[in-house]
Amino acid sequence: MRAVLRFAAIGLLTASAVAAEPTQPFSQTLTSEQKARLGLAGLSAAQLAELDAAVGAYTRGETTVAVQQAVQQVQQRTEEKVQQAEQKAAVAAQTAVAEYKKKQEPSVIARTLEVFKRKQAEEQRERFTARVVGPFRGWRGRTYFPLDNGQVWQQVGTETNELSPVENAGVEIYKSGSGYWRLTYGGAWITVKRLQ
Repeated sequence: MRAVLRFAAIGLLTASAVAAEPTQPFSQTLTSEQKARLGLAGLSAAQLAELDAAVGAYTRGETTVAVQQAVQQVQQRTEEKVQQAEQKAAVAAQTAVAEYKKKQEPSVIARTLEVFKRKQAEEQRERFTARVVGPFRGWRGRTYFPLDNGQVWQQVGTETNELSPVENAGVEIYKSGSGYWRLTYGGAWITVKRLQ
């Protein structure tokens, strides 16, 4: 029993002696080739001491003020880069929208002017409304249209649009942009020519 106790005591003393011994600094565990490969060969003794202190603190689970500052600096730089990237993206988007508008404005203006000119031309075209004398049944090709103003018009084509008879139906007759006369009723139109 005493032998077991002696053995346990020796084991405890050895373990405490090993724990009490200072561990070798990190930089001294590296060979000169490793230091060169890691870029540590050019560091001064003070810089190596700081590195050893930081590595030692890290292995003990501690964070030193220097480590905390380094982390904060990295975070700050990252945030700045993100903000710069966001600002660049916003400026690029604004520029792209402005360029698009510049490219589109002439065509939008041209289309608007074209529509305006068409409306003006349509308003200046000859047009009038009148009533068909008697029952109006639509058209069946070469149909005659006697109007209440004394004019008589005839369908030029052979289109058909037969309707239930409408007494004295109101129609509109206008000159199209191509120079042909059109008769419209109920949203449908045909080409006509004046006979009288």
